[in-house]
Amino acid sequence: MNTPIALRQRPLLVWLLAYVSPTVYFLLLLLVYRLNLPTPPAILVVSLFCIIPVVALWICESVVWYSSMVGARKIGWMLFTLLAMALQVGLLLIIIIEAVTVAISYV
Repeated sequence: MNTPIALRQRPLLVWLLAYVSPTVYFLLLLLVYRLNLPTPPAILVVSLFCIIPVVALWICESVVWYSSMVGARKIGWMLFTLLAMALQVGLLLIIIIEAVTVAISYV
């Protein structure tokens, strides 16, 4: 049975998990900071913050590319994925920039 967006259930789940992985990583970092757990080295945190969105975008795009959709619909989903991922990562960067600005500003 096809879903309304023409992806079967399993690829849709893979797409969704890969799509939300940058946000989940960000929230896990906030949780580690909030619980005062030992934080990983800064170079690891920053490199993963740069690598995870790229890998997530690659996984999302490959799930759409190998789906059984028609050409135009496939390109539309790929563009939607690209724009949605850019918006998600952009919002995370804005949150980080605002948090750093508040942390270093005068009281």
